[in-house]
Amino acid sequence: MGERLERRDEFGKGRLIPRVRWVDDQCLLRVCQAGTEERCHRQRKSIAYELARDLGSEVDAVVVPTSGADVLSGIERGYRELHAAGLVGRVPRLVAAETETGAPFAAALALVDRAAQERVVVRMRPSPAFSIGSSTPTWQGLNALWRTGGEAIAVSVSDYLPEYQRLPATTGVFLEPSSVVALVAARLLLRRDPALRIVALGTGSGLKSLSKNALREPAVAGT
Repeated sequence: MGERLERRDEFGKGRLIPRVRWVDDQCLLRVCQAGTEERCHRQRKSIAYELARDLGSEVDAVVVPTSGADVLSGIERGYRELHAAGLVGRVPRLVAAETETGAPFAAALALVDRAAQERVVVRMRPSPAFSIGSSTPTWQGLNALWRTGGEAIAVSVSDYLPEYQRLPATTGVFLEPSSVVALVAARLLLRRDPALRIVALGTGSGLKSLSKNALREPAVAGT
């Protein structure tokens, strides 16, 4: 399936940005932007609204590159509101995609006791996925995962960097490594259950990674 473009006003400028692209028959890559202002926290619920508008109740899981889990929490709230209003039949499972160099949610959910999960501390190491990773999980992220029966997946650098190079060459989508982590996590889920319908969120452009990590610029499809 092809790419759809919508015009959006960002900081007063109309821009065409990619909205939806299928990277294979079952894994949908959705490109969005993560804000940092307080008002953006509630606006992140709109990601759930858009997914419900486009895909209805067909989504089994939404995979989100995660650090503080603002996006994860916003999506859970949005879907919860939609379900309460009878607009979707179910709330999809949420999955926190983390780099293994700083994966507190994965470490927390490995424990049974929720109070112990909230107290988890891991050692965070530098990685090319500089936009995600933390030493401690946030309550809002844990709550979103608890409510949806979700999970956290820690992805190794050796798994996501090759995908960072491959994705632009095969799809024309250039994401930063942190966002590619979500796509790799989605593929890991599909290996477990090929019947799943999964959305992976991309929250950052690959242009950021070129200057911060001195990573080699990938080839882009059609160039």
